Amino acid sequence: MVSHMTHMPPAPRAARRFSAALAAALSFVLPGLGQAYAGRPRLGLLFAAPVLVLIGMIGGALVMGTDELLRALVLPGALAVVFGLNLGIMVWRLIAIGHAGLATPARQHEAHAVPAGAGARSPVTLGVVVLLLLTTVAMHLWVAGTAVAAEDALARIFTPPDEYLPPTLGHLDPVTPEYRWDGTERVNILLIGYDAGPGRIDELTDTIMVVSIDPLTRTAAMISIPRDTGYAPLPDRRVYADGVFPRRINELASDANADSALWCPELAEGEDCGLHVLRQTVGLYLGLEIHHVGWVDLLGFAALVDAIGGIQLCLPGVLADPAYGGPTWEGQRGVVLEAGCHDYDGAHALAYARIRMGTLTLPDGTVETQDDFLRAARQQEFLLAVQQKVAATNLLISLPGLLSAVSETVTTDFPRTQAGDLASLAPLIASGDIERVVLGWPGYVDLPVDPQNFYLLIPLREAVRDEMTRLLGGEAELAGWYLGSSAAGPPS
Repeated sequence: MVSHMTHMPPAPRAARRFSAALAAALSFVLPGLGQAYAGRPRLGLLFAAPVLVLIGMIGGALVMGTDELLRALVLPGALAVVFGLNLGIMVWRLIAIGHAGLATPARQHEAHAVPAGAGARSPVTLGVVVLLLLTTVAMHLWVAGTAVAAEDALARIFTPPDEYLPPTLGHLDPVTPEYRWDGTERVNILLIGYDAGPGRIDELTDTIMVVSIDPLTRTAAMISIPRDTGYAPLPDRRVYADGVFPRRINELASDANADSALWCPELAEGEDCGLHVLRQTVGLYLGLEIHHVGWVDLLGFAALVDAIGGIQLCLPGVLADPAYGGPTWEGQRGVVLEAGCHDYDGAHALAYARIRMGTLTLPDGTVETQDDFLRAARQQEFLLAVQQKVAATNLLISLPGLLSAVSETVTTDFPRTQAGDLASLAPLIASGDIERVVLGWPGYVDLPVDPQNFYLLIPLREAVRDEMTRLLGGEAELAGWYLGSSAAGPPS
């Protein structure tokens, strides 16, 4: 008997439901994914290729190291390239998202894959596509704005025009440092803090500090010279026969600029005589070669602290100055900073760094009168706290404001081509290995003989020599006639 079997036709395969909103979202994540999802893999690859190449380039740069990437980004012209690429990628992403969300999918190989009327998009789908397009534009405009802010900040910090320099320091542009850091030798940076508070018609170098960094041992030292230090060594005898400056060191730059023909006849017109002499004198006083100089606007630091959301500072007791009237105090008088560790806003952090006439009351009732030496130590703590907070700040949120604040606060003579070198040293400055020294009293200077009429600290040359030898590890030779020899003055 022959059995007759009935052959039933196969059941139609259920149509896969296509979501235009999902396609747009996929191309938002990566251009081309939405096209592949819609059945156009070749078109998807075309959209994805440029972005994948860019991602590969960035990944390769990160493999080389973030320091190398940073050095590349701060080079002149690099941020202009970033700006152009960012806008190009934005346009490319917009096209990919719009095409994936609005074009009809191609799935001819799947029966009934595209239902009738699929070309018309629902209001919800259109809303999702528009939202993705607007989000993409916002993201890339943020990157573009950040690139513009970074370029402006770098131009101010590393190639500063005259208006960003303190008037007493004169013109910097014609002076290009010849020193080039090789990445391994010790580098010494002179930080000059100027403070033009209300009612002050001058801008004296009230903060004189040298940061000396050894990248091989990954150690750093921060050395402050009190502003009232007198009898600082000069590079020659042309102005004073004994080769020392008989006034406070914070007056040296303004004195030299006031008569540059006498102080600096070797400099070309427009070059900064005050900076030239101060740089040499500080180098002689510490037995170091000063490689670079940075100017710090103490008032600008208030805005910088606010831009990073405040900093934490600690005090062993209550610091009070009833006469304090700093530039951020808006006519108020007096300030009290409580004992312990607290978060400070810009105004109070600046008070912490500027107070030198008040008192510190310890928990046991001991009252310590403040002075310039203690203020210098607090300024070191202040600078370190700022650097550490910047390193820990979420740059994605605060970078534009941070860059603007930094550009209004710090200028340097670092060539723009070496900006990455400076940034690569920042982690060493923030590390726990940094040693802080104030060359004040007692130990490194004697107090004035007649403080009521002539407040001038008297350096203890041998004590400074011993301390600098210790800080440098006892191996490096101290430079210059003052610490590097026993000569009574510079060569005739």
